[in-house]
Amino acid sequence: MNAGFAYNGVCKGGEGMYRLEVDCFGYSLNPLALGPYTVRQDLPVGQAGTVGCFGPNWSSAGWGSGGRIFRL
Repeated sequence: MNAGFAYNGVCKGGEGMYRLEVDCFGYSLNPLALGPYTVRQDLPVGQAGTVGCFGPNWSSAGWGSGGRIFRL
């Protein structure tokens, strides 16, 4: 977790895709959520990424409660 509201990660070795997820508690306008919600991002193996509970133009804001990284 990065400062309690984002999750940074990278998956190395081989080819394919992986997913970063962070569980948040707050609000999100896309998808619409109030309370717990999950932010996901799929990336190619070898590319670092960050998923966060804060969206552009305050479309979401929350506090992270946990993060995950796994291959697809």
